Amino acid sequence: MPEQTGTFTGRRAIVTGGLSGIGAATGALLASRGAAVAVLDRGNGADVTVDVRDAEAVDAAVAAAAERLGGPADVLVASAGIYRIAPFLDLEPAAWDDVLGTNLRGVYLTGRAFARALVGAGRPGTIVNLASTAALVGDADEPGAHYNASKAGVVSLTRQMAIELAPHGIRVNCVCPGVIDTPMLRLMDDPAAGERYLRESVPLRRLGSANEVAAAIAFLASDAAAYITGVALPIDGGSTLL
Repeated sequence: MPEQTGTFTGRRAIVTGGLSGIGAATGALLASRGAAVAVLDRGNGADVTVDVRDAEAVDAAVAAAAERLGGPADVLVASAGIYRIAPFLDLEPAAWDDVLGTNLRGVYLTGRAFARALVGAGRPGTIVNLASTAALVGDADEPGAHYNASKAGVVSLTRQMAIELAPHGIRVNCVCPGVIDTPMLRLMDDPAAGERYLRESVPLRRLGSANEVAAAIAFLASDAAAYITGVALPIDGGSTLL
């Protein structure tokens, strides 16, 4: 672990879903602070290409990342995820399985592969999972029972992982972003409705940025958060207060 708080010199990090949005911002921030970073994603341009729903592929990808980084990663940011909207009465099982497979099964599989490698090497580490304020509150305007359930599952999974991995020196936390200006954001599809939402439902009255979420993730992964585990941190401009 680095001696200087907030730096990642000598650290190795895996970021899933790291080609865009919060994942890309986090990978860039960790790299700027000295970490060696491997981006795992389905798209072209990833350091290691992987479908996080596939158990064997995830195990192979984490091993490939370790080879690329020069050893097992000790930071995992599990940010791979998809966002879908569907009214509950119209929600089909295939759509449910698709979202839960990526957003929850993917976090489980990447976290398991990462933790097994660290425990096998006898090294400590830290995991930060991406949940959402959708895990904490419902949404009448953008209904997504499958998305909400997947992110609530990430919060619960994070807490259980934190308990079980603590004896191995592995901390596990998650962040719960609210309305963040990323390619996944749908709120501003109708600018007037979006501005009204920000004015009435977000105390800070603005969108958050991917860089702001990345800064919180980097804090949780750093020595500055060495006594924090099992936390679900809202990054939402205060929206869950209302």
